[in-house]
Amino acid sequence: MEPVNAVVVGYGYAGRCFHSYLIGLEPAMNLYGVVSSRSETRQQISRELGVRTFETFDESLADGDVDLVVLATPNDLHASQAITALQAGKHVVTDKPMCLDVQEADSMLAAASQADRLLTVFQNRRWDGDFLTVQKVVNEESLVGDVFCIEMAWQQYGEPRSWRAQRSHGGGKLFDLGAHMIDQALQLVPGHVRRVYARYFSDGWQTDVEDHAHCILTFANGVDVHVDTSSMARLAKPRWRVLGTKGTLVKEGLDPQESAMVAGQIDAAREEPLNYARVLTEIAGQPAEMTIQTIPGRWRGFYENVAAAVQGRGELAVTAGSVRRVMAVLDAVRRSAESGEVVEMESGSSQ
Repeated sequence: MEPVNAVVVGYGYAGRCFHSYLIGLEPAMNLYGVVSSRSETRQQISRELGVRTFETFDESLADGDVDLVVLATPNDLHASQAITALQAGKHVVTDKPMCLDVQEADSMLAAASQADRLLTVFQNRRWDGDFLTVQKVVNEESLVGDVFCIEMAWQQYGEPRSWRAQRSHGGGKLFDLGAHMIDQALQLVPGHVRRVYARYFSDGWQTDVEDHAHCILTFANGVDVHVDTSSMARLAKPRWRVLGTKGTLVKEGLDPQESAMVAGQIDAAREEPLNYARVLTEIAGQPAEMTIQTIPGRWRGFYENVAAAVQGRGELAVTAGSVRRVMAVLDAVRRSAESGEVVEMESGSSQ
């Protein structure tokens, strides 16, 4: 079976360090080319990767050997570029967030259906080690009992830069990293999100995006998920805190795959034991504390799955329909932050 020929559109941090790198690791995929408008960047790509380069997006779509288009472009371009690529007969991966809102998501889904092509979103953090570990504890081991509250935080200190500091381009840490965290919440908690409440703080850095955000998702089964993102946190919260009827899980630190990947050795990623999850629970009526070794993350799994789906060997793990739920929640988060009120969601919008 011939490998899937993929073209990455955009060669910034995401296109270079994430998509081009991970595609290059997957035997069932071929990094066929990269699109960059910058002449010096195209020369660098040819020299370092030995692949084709395209000056424009349209040039890549006109190449009949291209099977898959990967959009590593600013968020406000995802919808229009995805629809154009689908109409050109290409399968499409967009970086996260999928697009700017649910209306754009629905247009993308319709275009994929009409073209009979695959559309997926780079929700690679479904393969984070910390998420996989929390998922196992919550769903299988019953160490914490019935979960009633999950707190997720991704906090850093530093001014947003480039287009990520511009609301018109879909910037802002809640929209960027929150797209991963909300997706993880939707994977962890069954059922739909019933209501959303959000607050933004925007008086720190001189940008038009929020500097700190806190939102609460209340699911139909009564579980609350708190999502915190910040560019103003000199000391961050734990990445995870899960409260259940029998115990509590606390997990510090971020998945180590990104730093290892940037260094060119993602398979060398190892988490420090001090960041392993701790569970405080009760065993035989006595308080007990235990350490849960982190399940190794595997971002390779995303493009392994995409290749299998394009070649007809499997189903997409990250369906565009599942990510539409993320966009519906993000829409509600924005409405709540703007109005200062709780937003009630229709039952079908986050299912």
